[in-house]
Amino acid sequence: MPCDKIVAKSALRVLVAGAMVLFAPLAALAGNTTINPSFAGIYVARVAKTAPSMTVSLGKDGTATVTGDLGKGSITSFGSWQDDGHQIKVIFNAAEGAPAETPMVFQPGHNQLQVLSWSHEAWGDANPPVMKKGYKVKYLFWSTTMR
Repeated sequence: MPCDKIVAKSALRVLVAGAMVLFAPLAALAGNTTINPSFAGIYVARVAKTAPSMTVSLGKDGTATVTGDLGKGSITSFGSWQDDGHQIKVIFNAAEGAPAETPMVFQPGHNQLQVLSWSHEAWGDANPPVMKKGYKVKYLFWSTTMR
């Protein structure tokens, strides 16, 4: 094989390898929604018994549970959550024979979540309270069963 063909082949391989290294991180980030483990945990609103209430559990595996009473009775919904770097979106599982609820969108803050959008038809019109992270399961039991 002539020397110039070997050099051309090697140059092409280096060029392709360089392009892969350059564009791989961009492809990984394009449209990426992730699960940031720092957001995983239980968020609870400490409110009066007659006020609108909400509890959100974000699992490290991407599962989510939202329980609340925003004026239409207590509701618990299950689904999955995603983090786009600015907001957290909970996408609810569809019940058999019914369409899935509208996703609920949260604004994360320093160890807290604030609901930005929700299905008023399903959850009610009352503004959901700010929820703080880090409550123990024992507190959750007493705050939700002793209402």
